[in-house]
Parts: sequence; structure tokens; C-alpha cells
Amino acid sequence: MSGIRFGICGDFDWHNTSEEDNPFSTLEKNKVKDLISELNRDPMDEGELFSKYGEIKEEIEKLLRLKTLKKRGEKIYVNFTFIDKEDSEFLMEVCEDHALKLVDLISSKKGQIHEVLSRYENKRVGKDKLAFFIIGCYFLDWGTLKLFSKWGIADNMKPQPGGNEYVLWGEENYENILKEIYWGGHMIPDIDYVFHTFGDHHKDTKRNTFPDILHRFNDFDFPGGAEYRSLLFEKRKGFASELADIIVIIGKEGASKDLLEKKLEYKSLDKRITLLQKLGYIDEEDDRYYLSVPFFTEEDRDMILDCIRPLIPILKDWIDDDLEDLKSDIEPIRPSQNGVPFDEYFIQVWHYIFGLVNKNLANRSIIYDTYSDDSEHKGYMPGITIKDVLLELEELI
Repeated sequence: MSGIRFGICGDFDWHNTSEEDNPFSTLEKNKVKDLISELNRDPMDEGELFSKYGEIKEEIEKLLRLKTLKKRGEKIYVNFTFIDKEDSEFLMEVCEDHALKLVDLISSKKGQIHEVLSRYENKRVGKDKLAFFIIGCYFLDWGTLKLFSKWGIADNMKPQPGGNEYVLWGEENYENILKEIYWGGHMIPDIDYVFHTFGDHHKDTKRNTFPDILHRFNDFDFPGGAEYRSLLFEKRKGFASELADIIVIIGKEGASKDLLEKKLEYKSLDKRITLLQKLGYIDEEDDRYYLSVPFFTEEDRDMILDCIRPLIPILKDWIDDDLEDLKSDIEPIRPSQNGVPFDEYFIQVWHYIFGLVNKNLANRSIIYDTYSDDSEHKGYMPGITIKDVLLELEELI
């Protein structure tokens, strides 16, 4: 079954984790995907499992050793959060009411949020675009995991083989139902100015900005070629850093081409500028270039925190009032039935909830609607943030 994908929530050293400690090279095999899909629905005893899937016996033994699969009693179960299409459709329905309660609470702060965002210097970038990242991504996506860990609700930093800390998840591809469900934040973490995108995972959404463009290349086509991806990726990160230099000079006030040529000595500077225009990062007006996407620097740190901090007690109130009802409502999903701990599968359930929250916040004009007529990036938005600001936010939220 090829229509399955896997990921992690947490930290995984993709380039230095050994083959024996890496579940992904095994999980990506089609026969293993078939196994996971069937086992998720119907746990099997060991004899039945090896009789039916004997050709991948070594792979099964590896996944048992890594605790990706787990024997409980006489049967072997999928031991991580795997959401199939049936569970996905169920969660979209059952999480709607829970999400709307949180939407109402956040909406009560709309005036306060937009007043804080009026401090942003570049008025060409609307408050709803700023809120799309600050509320939709930095708070509801990235920040809440740390809060949930503090509150004992979810834990995405569980020790794993190879010195990694993460929880594994998997899902059947169901992008057709995910339009406007804004839950996916992607970034290049290891450069000073972080390119990132945030948006939905609808089947028609293609993120033609950074970092997503960098990730759309195949492994080298020879045995073991995947480990050499890092060489190519490092080169492309260097190119992204050069584009970031242009963005920094343009800043929030704009810059002329003459200034860019004086400050930078890149070959093909014109092509780099044109590329940023074509990707929707910058506009040109009266011989000056201006940023058209959020660009957060150190001077925006307090503004970002002033948006987020009033929402933390709101989220805590929602958790205190709604969590037990939510637990009861989602109990039928297969991760729960398979014995996956709540603090693991809640992480994926939370994606449905905050994705629905973001959809409704966009409908209420609190955050940006990427499907509006003026949007250059349907289904997502790109942005740039100084790495140090993201690190500080992680410590301060």
C-alpha cells in the first residue's frame, strides 16, 4: 500500500542515525506498509503474522526491537499513532465542536491581537498574515506541544534508539478532506534566517517556496544513496542563505537595486531577485523592492509574545473544561484501541483540532485566508524569521 506516509514529532538526526536505529527505511517498504495497515485494524498473533508476512520477517523483527510494533498478550499491535482514512474522517467530524469552543475563546481577543500587531513596521503585510504565523503556527502548532508537556497532557520527546527523542506517527493519504485545515509547519532550521511555510496538506496544495522546494528532490539512485542526500541539501541551504541576505537588506522599509548591488557581490544577483519576486516574497514599486510576506526580527519578539501570552490561559481553560469529554469522544479511534498511550496519540488528534481552529479563525478574519482572491499562495503562506527569535520563543512560551 503506497498511499501511506510516516513522520515524527520531536527531534530526529536524519543524517547520523544508524540503519539499525532508523525505523523509516523499513517503514517505507510497500510490503511493510501493507502490514502496518492491516495490523492497525486487526492485531495478529505471532504465528499468523509470520505466516502471512514471512518474506519481511527481518523487517518485522527490527520493528519489534524498536518498539514500533509491540507484543501484548498473544497478539502483536501497531505501537504508534497510525490514523487511517476511517479514523481521519471520524476525527474531522468529532473534533469540530471541540475546536469551535476554542475558536470562540480566541475570537474574544481579536481586537487585542490586532492592536498588538499594529506595531509591525511593514504595513504592506496585513495583520491577518502576521497572525497566521504567530497564532496559527508559532502558538497553536509549535508552542502548544511545549505547554501540553508542562501540563502533562502530551509528550513528543520520548527517548528513542540512536539518541533521538520523538514520537512516531503514520497516516493514510487523505488530502482531499484537508483543504483549509492549517496544521503543517515546515522550515529550514539550521540557517540564521529561517525560511518556513505554514498551511494545509490538501492534495492540490503545492508549496512553491522554501524550504519545500529544497526537499523536492530524489535520493541518489544507487544502494545506500539516501545517506548522501545531506551533501546536496547542504548546498541548497547555502543558496537559501544567500536569498536570506537579500531579504535582510530589503528589510521592513524596502531597498533599491543599487543598494543591493553595493551590499552583495553574488553572481546572478538579478536572477536571485527575480526568483524572490516569482515566489511571492518581494514586490517592486518605484524602483524599490519591498517584502510581501512576514519577516520577524529581534525587534518583533515582544510583539509576538504579547500576542501569544493572553492565549495561554485561554488554552488552559479550554483544556480544563473540555479534555475529558474529548477523550471520551475519540476513544473509538484505533490508536486508542491498540493501546497507544494518550499522551502520544493526542498529539495527532490535536492537529485536527487546531487545524479546524485555524480554518475558522481564517473565516472570521483573525488570521489570513490563503484561499482569498488576493492570495499568491493557495493553501499556505511563506515567511522568514531570525533563528534566535524562534529559539527565544521556545524558551519563553
